[in-house]
Amino acid sequence: MAEVVQKTYFDTGTQQFIFDAIFSTDYLHKLSITDHPVQTGANISDHAYEEAAMLTFEIGMSDVMQSFTKGQFSDEATRSISAYHVLRELQSQRIPLTVVTKFGTYTNMMVETLAAPDDYTTNTALKATVALKQIFVVNVTTVKISARPQKSEETNEGDQKVTEADQSLLHQLLNGKAELVKAVEK
Repeated sequence: MAEVVQKTYFDTGTQQFIFDAIFSTDYLHKLSITDHPVQTGANISDHAYEEAAMLTFEIGMSDVMQSFTKGQFSDEATRSISAYHVLRELQSQRIPLTVVTKFGTYTNMMVETLAAPDDYTTNTALKATVALKQIFVVNVTTVKISARPQKSEETNEGDQKVTEADQSLLHQLLNGKAELVKAVEK
């Protein structure tokens, strides 16, 4: 039985990016589990949640090869520079990607980090580490719990008259002293 070889690629919905080489791929799936005690009989799955998936690729692009997709990575002087700029654009524009690998399809992935060392071995190429992190997207539904209003027309809100505050003793003394001074000046 022949196996279907799945080519890894990044998909923006309008464009698919296929790199010349993927040297390695690291998959990170993490479950956060509570450190607090759980009462006997409680649903144990309520005390753990799955964190966002993270994928890290070590990719390579050569300036001497032709693209897998005609015209892809041809906007700059070389294919390696163009590929680097595409990755930077995906990161800076915060474009959600669908990443297809042999282990599965990951939706809503964003470029979290991009590291591209440049030395004598990458003179005519690009070797970069690209880390992507998944964003959870959910739908929120508003549910009306009661048809009754929070406040009725007949609600007694109590006596709401404005009352004058009592004057402090100091205020009364100073006010009385000021009146005394006015009487003496006349």
